[in-house]
Amino acid sequence: MKVRQACADDLATVSQLLHDTWHATYDATMGVEAVNDITSRWHSVDNLNRQLGDRDRCFLVAETPQGVIVGHASAVRQSLDSVCLSRLYVLPDRQGGGAGSALLSAVTDWAGRGTTMELEVEITNTPAIGFYQKHGFSDDGRQVQCGGDPAAGQAIVMKRQLS
Repeated sequence: MKVRQACADDLATVSQLLHDTWHATYDATMGVEAVNDITSRWHSVDNLNRQLGDRDRCFLVAETPQGVIVGHASAVRQSLDSVCLSRLYVLPDRQGGGAGSALLSAVTDWAGRGTTMELEVEITNTPAIGFYQKHGFSDDGRQVQCGGDPAAGQAIVMKRQLS
């Protein structure tokens, strides 16, 4: 699995990956229409393009040896010692194959030692919660509106001190 910085040519593929992954993950809990609404706003190519140009953001893709993008991660530096992991998604049929771990490792390298990494995970997404726990994240006791969006579900905040 190769992890690399995304480029503008990747954005349509990343947008589709996010759309597909969100539907597979959240249709049963949020409903198809809500997921369509959120993905059209959060994961549009235009929105991703604005994020790609942010110098305080890590914007990565994971691809197979054949060059097929199977995962995406994005994180934003909030301060010198704080990073927010805003997205880490792997296509449903590729989950469990190491792409998520590879993406998280690359984001961790980008963030640097001594940094606190924080993320939100929707409370019904138990596979993701388990993934983050396996990688040293713990629930910090807060619940928030996922992404600050009333259309999204409740999320727990998880943190990890990077060493």
